[in-house]
Amino acid sequence: MWRFMENVEPPKKKVKSNEEKLATGREYDQTKRQRSFQKSWLAHKEFKSWLRYEESTKLMFCTVCESRGEGLPRGSTISGRTEFIEGCASLRIESLHKHVKSDFHLRSVAVQIAEETGPGESEAEKCIRKLNALAIKRLNILFRTSHAIAKQGRPFRDYTWMTELDAKKGLDVGETYRTRKKCREFVDAIAEVERQKLEKDITEGKFLSVMCDEATDAAVTEQLIIFVQHAKDGIVCTNFLAIQALERATAANCHAAILRALHEQLGLHGNQLQRRLVGFASDGASVMTGRRSGVAALLKQDQPMLQSVHCIAHRLELAIKTAAKDVTLFEKLDKFLVNIFLFYHNSTLNRGLLRRTAEAMNITRFIPTRTGGTRWIGHTQTALGNLLAGYAAITQHLLEIKDHNKTSADTKGKSAGFLKLLLSRPFLEFIHLMVDVSNILSRLSLTFQKKNLEFSAVPALVDNTLSSLQKLLTRQGPSLRRFTQSTVDGRFQERELTGEPLEEAVCGRLIASLVECIQSRFSPEDHPQLKPSLAIMDFKAWPIEAEEDHGDDELAMLVDAFRPTLEAAGVDPDLVEMEWTGLKRTVYANFDPVSEASWSQVSRKAKNDAPNMLTLVDLLLTIPVHSVECECGFSQMKRIKSDWRNQLSDIALTSLLRVVLQSPSVGEFDPTAAIHHWNSAARRARRPFQPPYGEREQVESEEVESEEEQDSDENEE
Repeated sequence: MWRFMENVEPPKKKVKSNEEKLATGREYDQTKRQRSFQKSWLAHKEFKSWLRYEESTKLMFCTVCESRGEGLPRGSTISGRTEFIEGCASLRIESLHKHVKSDFHLRSVAVQIAEETGPGESEAEKCIRKLNALAIKRLNILFRTSHAIAKQGRPFRDYTWMTELDAKKGLDVGETYRTRKKCREFVDAIAEVERQKLEKDITEGKFLSVMCDEATDAAVTEQLIIFVQHAKDGIVCTNFLAIQALERATAANCHAAILRALHEQLGLHGNQLQRRLVGFASDGASVMTGRRSGVAALLKQDQPMLQSVHCIAHRLELAIKTAAKDVTLFEKLDKFLVNIFLFYHNSTLNRGLLRRTAEAMNITRFIPTRTGGTRWIGHTQTALGNLLAGYAAITQHLLEIKDHNKTSADTKGKSAGFLKLLLSRPFLEFIHLMVDVSNILSRLSLTFQKKNLEFSAVPALVDNTLSSLQKLLTRQGPSLRRFTQSTVDGRFQERELTGEPLEEAVCGRLIASLVECIQSRFSPEDHPQLKPSLAIMDFKAWPIEAEEDHGDDELAMLVDAFRPTLEAAGVDPDLVEMEWTGLKRTVYANFDPVSEASWSQVSRKAKNDAPNMLTLVDLLLTIPVHSVECECGFSQMKRIKSDWRNQLSDIALTSLLRVVLQSPSVGEFDPTAAIHHWNSAARRARRPFQPPYGEREQVESEEVESEEEQDSDENEE
């Protein structure tokens, strides 16, 4: 109130001196309340679980906070350290209530509860597990959809509508990760898991072989496809490695692409690659097998012991094509098959009339098919079979259009030429002879295309085929025999044939040419270092009864030939011959007959007794005999990289091919490993429950601004 009074000063405060203050303090100490610890606090519901009191020091402690603060330095305030760790001297219940609500005590209690709670029993863990289970369930569906799309060669854009369809079906796929970009990520994760499996298998093995081939894709780009083969415990595995685009298909570029793929996909380079690489297989093109500057020659500069193999399936096709040049009737038949295929393939009218004729005659197989292509003998066999199956319908249709007034002169001329050959007895007899020949050769070709075919089995297969061909010189084959039996009085299937029967010299010249060409292409001297393995690797070549000296000389030759490679793999070559004798006894003791044994079974029984010998077996099994997998890979590449998807990069194409060629089928695929890899490889945390972004407000503001600008322009006008 003094401020409302004029000319009046407020009274001054009395200031105590230092002596007066000390006296006041002494008086308070003498009269203050003496506080003590109440034993009832130990039974208090909020304090009894953690409160501890020491009578000697008259200090209160928190057992929970003490266990958590043991590692902290004395007097530290880290993480909200409390005085109840070192002892609280304030014997007040307010101190206890304050400590109960402190952050440090609450965190300590939470830690204690978590430690005492068993795995999976805490509420937080149950909640996280529930959320993770839901996320994994959703990702399971999305990964399976992505895998099926890649496995079937479908474009990534199908993923969007397929996930939308799944949502409409009632499947919980969530609202996130439903774009084709995510589909690409999922496919890459699946492919990466398969690549890691391959890398692990190659690392655990000791030897490696490479198979490659080149082709042109839909984007008119040279592509080099690469496969690797390895063997472990007698089991041969062939896997897709990568596909590389080439600027030019030169030997140097192919060699560089192979080394780059081995380094990027398997981490092999330098000395590590040289120790493992033992074989190389290709289609036999000069750029691959050139003696001076081919890919095989470049690889041998680093690994002189490398075995370069010309694919046996390609060698067979080359032998057949070479033999065809020596037989005039053979070339005439080849041209006839091509021309009659084009006659019906390029004309919808001729094709439709042939179909109507076949339906009237109740013939279901009648359309001529093309010959040639990558599997010449296989296409030729199919073309000959279709021609004979639809012979009656084709000849009837050719007769109809030949005599029809409205038929063009060109069509009449072609049909007359076809009829002349189809009604010629020697030509028709040669067709049936070629059916018998193609059946024999096609069987060998299909056998050569089998996976995991061993080098030791090739000579026996070739010898059996040559014997079957030579038997045709003295005895008619099934097809030719049926033709002879069904031809009565010069008529075949109610058609009058012209000409005399086929000369025996033609059959002899054909068979002799085929036998000579096949023998020249499959000479045992092509791989002198592998020739001794025939007596060891092929159990069918083993004697029925055990012989002590069987394979001893051949084994010594193999050990001498591959000694540097075996030593680099950690094998003692001198122990191989010692273990060979015991291995033979194990085989004869456990397999009767011995011809039914396999190296995978032998490896399981003698793995500990003959490790060095079985390593040599794995080396021989690792060397490939063909490159058929490359042709299969190119077939899948053309299905994936079509005209509509010709912009696929090498990385994307490699991932897709790895999923198609290496991953399990749609029904057997388990996405768990791919999901974990995809989740752990993220640069930031995945957000499976993040709702999709809505429309941007910025767009609306831009529209408002544009409308205002239009209004201002109208006002100015």
